[in-house]
Amino acid sequence: MTYLLGVAGGTGSGKGTITELITAHLTLWGLTSHTVSTDNCYRDFSYLPESDRDAMCFNPDLNFDHPNSVDFGRLFTYAKNLKEGRAFEYTQYDFSIHTYGQHKITVPANLDVGIIEGIYALYPNSEHTENLPALYDHRIFVATTPSLSMGRRFLRDTQERGRTLEHAVKQYQTTVAPMHDQYVYPTRLRADDIVEWRGDARNHEDITKAKLMEIARQKALLIYEAVKSPLLPTLNPSTISISNLS
Repeated sequence: MTYLLGVAGGTGSGKGTITELITAHLTLWGLTSHTVSTDNCYRDFSYLPESDRDAMCFNPDLNFDHPNSVDFGRLFTYAKNLKEGRAFEYTQYDFSIHTYGQHKITVPANLDVGIIEGIYALYPNSEHTENLPALYDHRIFVATTPSLSMGRRFLRDTQERGRTLEHAVKQYQTTVAPMHDQYVYPTRLRADDIVEWRGDARNHEDITKAKLMEIARQKALLIYEAVKSPLLPTLNPSTISISNLS
């Protein structure tokens, strides 16, 4: 069985960055891994005209940050395949057209570590997702300040997804922030580990980078030792005395 990690958190919280740094450490230490983003588990809206798909960004009832837009059956299947060490293939979601594109991603069999990363990685909603959190060997929720996550979201939408700044701001205010407060943030209660980090107040990028790398290294060490079962001995609680603890 593959060790399965779930990494959730709000948009722009740094969950993707920390996931990438965790996998970089695992690769450095000789473990194989693959990350499936919940971004690649949206429902197929190709039946809608492109203008209607784009309008979903501002629909408070059904938008790309609402859990109803996620195909949790698809997500559960990917997680199950990872957990059971199966080789499989999935299609990458194309945010420029709000539907699935042509690019296929191949996942090899028998990986050491599988990761599900995204805002709804820990969300229970249906018969599939109620089982999803139970599949994970470890669950992490990543959080940061609203101002930092908002700035990161704007940069991603304008630089990577072809949005205008006006579009990104309107979407954040209309759907992203409300969906986070109502649906995403409460999933932290399902996490084994809550990571709260802050950018350096003086905007020292090297300090922020070092902080994120240290957080990721700590998490990667826990995973590495769990996979290797374990590398280091642990203390026996019955042999330890802690003052002022009854």
